[in-house]
Formats: sequence, structure tokens, C-alpha cells
Amino acid sequence: MIKSFKRILVLCPGDAVSGGPELLHQLVSELRKIGKEAAIVYYPFDQKFETPDAYLCYKAPQSAFSDIGDQVIVLPEIRADLVRKIKHSTVYIWWLSVDNFFGLLGGGRARDMYRYWSKIIRGGRPILRSLRSSLHLAQSYYALDFLNRNGISASLLTDYLSTEHLLERSSAIHKRDIVAYNPKKGGHINSLLVRALPNVSFFPIENMSKAQVADLLSTAKIYMDFGNHPGKDRIPREAAMAGCCVITGRRGSAAYDEDVPIPAEYKLDDRSRRLPALFQSLAMSIFDDYQSRSQDFVAYRRQISLEPNEFRHQVRNVFGDI
Repeated sequence: MIKSFKRILVLCPGDAVSGGPELLHQLVSELRKIGKEAAIVYYPFDQKFETPDAYLCYKAPQSAFSDIGDQVIVLPEIRADLVRKIKHSTVYIWWLSVDNFFGLLGGGRARDMYRYWSKIIRGGRPILRSLRSSLHLAQSYYALDFLNRNGISASLLTDYLSTEHLLERSSAIHKRDIVAYNPKKGGHINSLLVRALPNVSFFPIENMSKAQVADLLSTAKIYMDFGNHPGKDRIPREAAMAGCCVITGRRGSAAYDEDVPIPAEYKLDDRSRRLPALFQSLAMSIFDDYQSRSQDFVAYRRQISLEPNEFRHQVRNVFGDI
């Protein structure tokens, strides 16, 4: 825990609206609630950015980048390269994703490793072992375990869903026999299942407003996610709170019950040749007995609802109270 410092700067990519940037704004908001002088710093530093409308609710003020003593700088892992340039501030590297640090896109290990080492050669990524002397935070147990296995200790600092998603919308009245999915996650698996199971109605989440996504999740009985789960992803949790039964693969954070605490039968091996048959059998069971199947996710929804309080405790544990 660090208790003596002037302020905390949290670095965030400018004009980015996704799970990671939202979490960075959440941190600034929580730090200010406990009396810390905290601000968002958008990068690239030589450009001017406005706070995205989606994050105005966090009331996170902007600041210019500076490197002074008696200050903490929080870096998302994709900007760990800045560690070697910061000379005076205390630095935390926050692992919002493991895969994004390496540039893993699921295109095969050889291609992923080529991409990673290309970033190192260009100076865009440090070698992992060079970060062992830095301070680290982990958004997921997946990241925490990854760091531990590489000789790096870290403190857990997770996240929580925004208010509109924390309210359960699990009524079965408006539920239909459809499967919602994000086509940006697990693309080739999604295509395989859509082709192999023409009797199942799949609805992609794309070109939709937030309200439309919420309507779809409130209507669907199933949300599937066979992506890499580079961190503790938000959409599976949003889907669960909307009353979906969540089906995932076993990659990344989905392999960790602490991150995705759903029964094992809902975590399918996407490398299995039997995946289409296994998915169809499970989907039909959910469609036929949604009320009973939905009860399998009560504990998951409860954990999600407790995440805001857990996040507050973690922030205080890492950065200290007033």
C-alpha cells in the first residue's frame, strides 16, 4: 500500500470506448471518492482529447502528463514501455489484459509470437522479465496467475459493471429461444456453430446502440462467448445480469472459476470436434427448461452485484484511505 504521495495519474488511450478505458475512469472516480487527487491522462500526449460521453458519469478530470516525485502513475499493460522512461514517479502496471500485452489475436502461436517480438524490436513492448522490479496490479485471476508464474507479484484490482447493467433483468416473460454473441470474440468458432446448427437462432451483437444491446440480452436465453477472454470480460457479466445463461470456452479468464464462476458444464472445449453437438445439446436443454437452467447462474449474478463494493475495498487496499 502507498499512502504518501501528491497525486495519482491514470493513463488511458484517447477516444477509446471499451472495457479497459471504462475501468481506468472507474479507478479515477473511486480514488477521488476516498480523498485522493487523481486524474485521467489521455495519450498520445501530444494530442487533445475530450472525455467520451459514456464516461462523463465518472467525473474524472483530465491532467497533462508529468513525471515528478511524490506521485503515482498507473499504466495499462499495453503501455508498459513507458516504465523505462518514467524516472521520478512511482509506477503501477495494471494488467487489464494478458493477451493484449503480447498482441495475441488468436491467429496461431507462430503469428502471435512474431507480432510480440516485432513490438519488442520496435520498442513498443518491454521483455516481460524486465518488469519484475515494477509494481503490478491484476484485473483478473487469470492475469494474477500469469504474473505469478513469471516471477512477478501483483495485487488484485478488478472492476465492476456500470449501474445500468447491475440491475437484474432476468424475467422469463420476454425470453426467446435465441443465442446472442459478439462476433468480435471467437470469430471462427462462431462461424462454425452458425453453419453447423441452422436450427438454432444466433443473433450477433454488432452495429447496435447500448440500449439495443441491452434489449437483445434481455430477450436472449443464451449468451455465448468463445473468445480469448484476455481479462475478466464485461459482456458475459452484462448478459448474466440480463438473465442469459452464459456459455463460454475455456480460454484465458474463462478457465478460472474466480473470474467466470459458472458451472463447468457451461464451459465447452472449443478445440473438441464434438463442439457443435455439445453446444446444441446444451442449448436445447436451456431452451426447453430455461427457468431451471437460469438458477445455475444465481451465484454468478450475486458475485457480479457485489463487485462495486469489492472494487472499493481493493482500491483502498492498494492506495490507502484518506
